[in-house]
Parts: sequence; C-alpha cells; structure tokens
Amino acid sequence: MLSLHRKKTLIFLFFVLIAQIGYSQIDTQFQPDYDAKKVHFGYYLGFASTHYNFRFNNAFLSNSNSGNVKAITSPSTSGIKAGGVINVHLNDYYDFRFSPLSISIFNRKILESDSVSNTQQDKAWFEIPMHLKYKSERRGNSRMFFFGGLKYGFETNIINKRGNSKTGSAQYIKSSDLCVEYGMGLEIFREYFKVTPEIHFSHGIKNMKEPGVPTSSYLRYLDKIRTHTVTFFLVFQ
Repeated sequence: MLSLHRKKTLIFLFFVLIAQIGYSQIDTQFQPDYDAKKVHFGYYLGFASTHYNFRFNNAFLSNSNSGNVKAITSPSTSGIKAGGVINVHLNDYYDFRFSPLSISIFNRKILESDSVSNTQQDKAWFEIPMHLKYKSERRGNSRMFFFGGLKYGFETNIINKRGNSKTGSAQYIKSSDLCVEYGMGLEIFREYFKVTPEIHFSHGIKNMKEPGVPTSSYLRYLDKIRTHTVTFFLVFQ
C-alpha cells in the first residue's frame, strides 16, 4: 500500500509548487481571453503509484480454515500515464473535461505470506476519465481548481491470463475497472500555452475479483478486490 509518509510527501511537494508560483508576481497577464474559447485541446503525462485494497471474508479473519496463509498484501507499484484531454468551458466557474485517448502502463501485485507473488506483468490500459471541474477566479497568470468524476478503464492486451503456478490466481482478476476520481490542480498561463500540475486520487468501486475462484487459491479468502491509485499529472494546453 502507498505509505502515509509517501502520501504526505507527495501532497506537501504539490502545495510547495503551488505556493512558489502563487507568490511569484508577474506584471504581464498572458492569454487574457483564454476562456472566450469554448473548447480547448491538450495532452498530459502522469506518474502513478497504485495497489489493491482488500476486504477479507470471515474464513480468513477467524483463522479457521486459512492453513498456511498468514497474510495477503498488495504493495504499491509505479506506473506511467499519457493521453489527450478535451476541456469544455461551461461558465466562469465550471468546466467539463474528458479524455478520449488515454493509456496507462503499470502492474499490481498480490503477495501471499510475503513469499508467493501473484505479479501481473506490465499491462496497458485504456482509460476514459470524465470530470466536472470547479475553478477559482483567475489571479494574474494562475488559478486553482478542484474536480471530481468517474473513470472507466479496460485492459488492452488480454491474450492469455495465466495464473501463478502455485495458485492460478492471476486469471481471476478482472480486466476492466470503474473508479471514482477526484483531485486538485493549478492552471499556469504562459505566453503561448497553459501548463497544469494536478494530483489525482482514484478509488475503484468495482470488485476486481472474478467469480469461481478455486479452493486451492488464496484469493478465496477475499470478498472484494478494489484498485487505488494516486497520480501526479502535468497537463499542457
């Protein structure tokens, strides 16, 4: 899991960046008529930390039938994201934005008793995030915003889902996901473009566990498997 220390460090660095830009005074206002255009196009790069969250069933919690399974964990792994974004201006405070072309490459791990790893190979996912954005009034060449919405993703390289040789469990992880996503960012206007650092928090609401898990797999002790991802983005428009 993403440790509390790493989360605090990421958020702290994000706000330091905002503070440094906010205190810098620029006399010239770039692109003063930016919002007069209804639709803007752009692209982004992102760096993610992701893992699974579990809900255990009574058999595991009671230790009645767990056998040699002492712990099931999902350590954080890193990934990258890239894609295009379309931003639709609604009014002075609200925008709607979505990404018709977004790809993420990462893997997630499930460790049983810190020894047996159900490691998924690096996988490419197409993701379609849709957000409603609430933005503050512009001050000079910057403004803050908050956003929230949904994100649907599906795996693109599903050929043969072979499980771990001991548990056969990798094939029981679903290849599509639906998440609630929210976050914040800072729009920075320059003479010919706008750059936006953002932080995204994504919580899966879909159970990623496939039905029919055999009794030989340690996944039988999990009722639900959900994704969790924290991503830092740089958006250019």
